[in-house]
Amino acid sequence: MIYLFYGDDELSILEATQELISNVGTNDLRDHNVIRLDKQSINPEELAASVSAMPFLSERRLVIVNDFFSKSRGKGKAMKGWGNLREITENIPPTNDLLFRESQDSFKSSSMFKQIAELASVREFAMPRGGAINRWIQDRVNDKGGDIDARAVTRLAHLVGSNTWALDSEIEKLILYATGRQINSSDINLLTTDNHQESIFRAVDMALNGNSQAMVSVKTFLNGSESPGYILAMIHRQVRLLITAKMSQGAGVSNNDLSKQLNLRGYAMDKLLEEVRRHSLSKLISAHTLLAEADAKIKSGKLTDMLALEMLLGELALLNN
Repeated sequence: MIYLFYGDDELSILEATQELISNVGTNDLRDHNVIRLDKQSINPEELAASVSAMPFLSERRLVIVNDFFSKSRGKGKAMKGWGNLREITENIPPTNDLLFRESQDSFKSSSMFKQIAELASVREFAMPRGGAINRWIQDRVNDKGGDIDARAVTRLAHLVGSNTWALDSEIEKLILYATGRQINSSDINLLTTDNHQESIFRAVDMALNGNSQAMVSVKTFLNGSESPGYILAMIHRQVRLLITAKMSQGAGVSNNDLSKQLNLRGYAMDKLLEEVRRHSLSKLISAHTLLAEADAKIKSGKLTDMLALEMLLGELALLNN
């Protein structure tokens, strides 16, 4: 059987791959029957030999090739010698599986993929989006033998977002903590770090330090359930906190009193104090002015939320020039 797995949900891809590996046989035989190859280090003869070899003391054999098609796009050297790919794959014994793992969907435009498109079982593993995040959390908790109420599901989705690796880690921790009972919102608030706030810390810090790639650090929001307007509001809040902290430190206010004033504790307070040392008060005030201007343009209809967010992050970076 020929498989092709792709998408941004790396956890699900790993688990689906592990399921294929588990079919190979016992652990002591897998070194002989699970073969991992890379497009840059193999030629057609080596691939043909790998997929046609019979399993060693096992019922099945699995060959895994990473980014085969994405590294073979275009013509010339990358394509040389691979005109018989279909013939190679058509002659795979029924005991053997061939898995292509692609990190992106560019394989769809590959002429090499078109050779075997009819033969392959193609599965996309996409990060859950919107309401699908809640369903993913509920199913994951149930699969692990736990129980979670609806409010806790919504709270966990809000704090962590669509990153399945992070969600799985939090779910493991929550199930262990709430052994024998249902996970509730109080458990989430106690044990789960607000990834939204952490990402906003990172985005604002990157922008104020002149990193033009700050937009990348908020991609998890845009790919999840949050709107550009919500992200702008969180950035605005973060800049206000930084200004308050900067002015309070200049006035000799203790960190303990500042913590009470801002209603921030633990990690969030530590990150704010770490970040505020990197920026001057004049830069922070300029950032606040840019935010106010962006807000005015959105309300007047001159800019959409998304365009305002993109322009703002670029303007924040320019404060360092």
